[in-house]
Amino acid sequence: VYEVEKLNERFDLVLFMGVLYHLRHPLLALDLIYEHVAGGMLVFQSMLRGSAGSEELKEDYDFNETEIFKRPGFPVMHFIEKKYADDPTNWWLPNRACAEAMLRSAGFEITAHPEKEVFICRKSERGWQGRD
Repeated sequence: VYEVEKLNERFDLVLFMGVLYHLRHPLLALDLIYEHVAGGMLVFQSMLRGSAGSEELKEDYDFNETEIFKRPGFPVMHFIEKKYADDPTNWWLPNRACAEAMLRSAGFEITAHPEKEVFICRKSERGWQGRD
């Protein structure tokens, strides 16, 4: 996935299912898919762990604000140092809020959530929100 630009092709539909948690650099992978191969729709699936809640967050928080990190709707990604489910290729497990935030951050708009771990997305006109 880190070399998708070599395909030199865009696709109307990109299936990104069961991949995210096996990647050492998952947000980079989503950025590259947005930039190089996603022409329209992305179907994203990831194993999710932690809170199933999701909430709208403010654009920014004061440096001294620490309580926000304890809220169940805050985006969290769990790092797997050794193995999870007896699989050493499992690196990251996001909660639902984190999966949604990563998709938005990479420039996708979530249009449907048909199953617990599946998100239907389209490329947003705003891109990855101008963040460096």
